[in-house]
Amino acid sequence: MIHVALQDRQLWKEFDTLCNEMIITKIGRNLFPIIEYAFKGLQEHVEYQVGVTMQLTNCQKLKFTAGKWDPLDVPEEVFQPNEIFMAKPKSGRELMQRGLKLDKLKLTNTKEAVVKNDQMIRVQSMRQYIPVLHIYEVVATGVRLVGKYEFAETKFVAVTAYQSERVKQLKVQRNKFAQGFREGIRGGATSSKRPASTTSSTSPDSTLDSPKSDESPSGSKKMREVLEETSQIYSPLANPSEPFPAFHNFHFDPNWPVNWHTNYPYQHHHPSQFLAPPPMSENFAPPYDYTASFGGNHYPWHSQ
Repeated sequence: MIHVALQDRQLWKEFDTLCNEMIITKIGRNLFPIIEYAFKGLQEHVEYQVGVTMQLTNCQKLKFTAGKWDPLDVPEEVFQPNEIFMAKPKSGRELMQRGLKLDKLKLTNTKEAVVKNDQMIRVQSMRQYIPVLHIYEVVATGVRLVGKYEFAETKFVAVTAYQSERVKQLKVQRNKFAQGFREGIRGGATSSKRPASTTSSTSPDSTLDSPKSDESPSGSKKMREVLEETSQIYSPLANPSEPFPAFHNFHFDPNWPVNWHTNYPYQHHHPSQFLAPPPMSENFAPPYDYTASFGGNHYPWHSQ
């Protein structure tokens, strides 16, 4: 059986206790904490493709009032965020040795950003999402879904500016790239400037591969040219008859089901559960708490 562990799980739990928020921008913003997975139970010599998407925890839009998130009864069209993939399949041995760090994954609220950067996921502001990891085994006819994983403590509300001051302060304290904000706080000064990009310099073998994008609103001419040449995002659920881009080196199974809502239905959670941290588990030894999940088995969190 395939098992996946969320690294830095305790840090994620700290943010989840406060109801975590993630900034989204037109040009895309990195997540913090960074999502990082460890694997075990994969077949060493089998090739796997890995995909990541965001799933709504509830179809209702939210608002932040009096220090908490409440649902809004406002009709608004919702869409399923796109899924991103590794640049090429990797062996089970490589994934188990190196893991997977999503330090290039960014969140945006525009279609244009998704077209320019294949490591960009489009989400909607003031809605709560949970990251979902899909593991596909590469077979002769294409790929076969062998695992679907999500961790309750990674859920977050997408925002264009932090709503909770407690979440903002914790981000500043725990994010090493927020040095400018920390200095401003110590000096008693306020600044509207953003911190440096949160993109880490890590081995490309442990990440979802993609060209780096510019955090600057204007950007250099060279970087803009690179972005223009970046291929469009490809979702296997959007058009199963269309082959993957060349860098995937395989074609998708034409018999793959195309109805996302049938295969990956929304998991509706009562608003009272938004602020509730996930249950603690004492059944696994450090350093990782491995969780096995497949075929729509989810782990809802409950009020304590």
